[in-house]
Amino acid sequence: MTLFRWDELTWTELTNLRDGIIIIPTGSVEQHGPHLPIGTDTFIAEGFAKKLYNKAIDKKIIIAPSISYTYAKLNSNYLGTINLNGSTLIKLGLDLISEFLRQGFNKIILINGHLESIPFLMEGIELALTAYENSKNTNSEIPKIVIANWWEFISDEMIDNIFGDKWPGWEAEHAALTETALMKYLYPELVRDIKVDSCEYEKLPYRILPWNKRVQPSSGSYANPDGATMEIGRHLTEAVISGFTELIKKEF
Repeated sequence: MTLFRWDELTWTELTNLRDGIIIIPTGSVEQHGPHLPIGTDTFIAEGFAKKLYNKAIDKKIIIAPSISYTYAKLNSNYLGTINLNGSTLIKLGLDLISEFLRQGFNKIILINGHLESIPFLMEGIELALTAYENSKNTNSEIPKIVIANWWEFISDEMIDNIFGDKWPGWEAEHAALTETALMKYLYPELVRDIKVDSCEYEKLPYRILPWNKRVQPSSGSYANPDGATMEIGRHLTEAVISGFTELIKKEF
């Protein structure tokens, strides 16, 4: 597998890479507790993208600039979170994918690190594909775009073996065990050595709009990250990279 970064290439170098796979890391600009940086979602997605080239796959991988600004309304009460309207993200997805398709790049993977982005990006991508199909480019290769949340490649069995009774559930995995472990492995220099307290919040079977502080922990961490280690982060990363490697083999 040969790795290229879109923003480090020249336009002439890109002419020979149209058969490559574009990888777009998607994350957020969103608080992640007192111990993790605001760019955690993006950093993790980028870290996975960079590690894919270590796998022996006969593919050209082109890492595009990340999508960081996104819909992050749930945590917009915390300082540092930058939230886009859903309609803005739909338009971003539409314009971004349309540009790749226009230039002949038809194989695209979004490595997603922020759950709230998915419905809006999917809508934008669907609009881009519809416009492409209705354009003069319909004789070109049929595009394939894959959106994958990194956590989908971590099995329940693996989670149970690693965390056991400490596991809070994916719904509480924000600035908690998996993200902290991954950051300790991928970007240890960015993890603060801070004890995280006050992870409690009210769990409701419904939504209150505007978002109520009752459903937000004062620390910004939705579960206690104690027990997250660099070694756990390594095991999680290996599982995720294995999953993306199989995805590439199967789909491209």
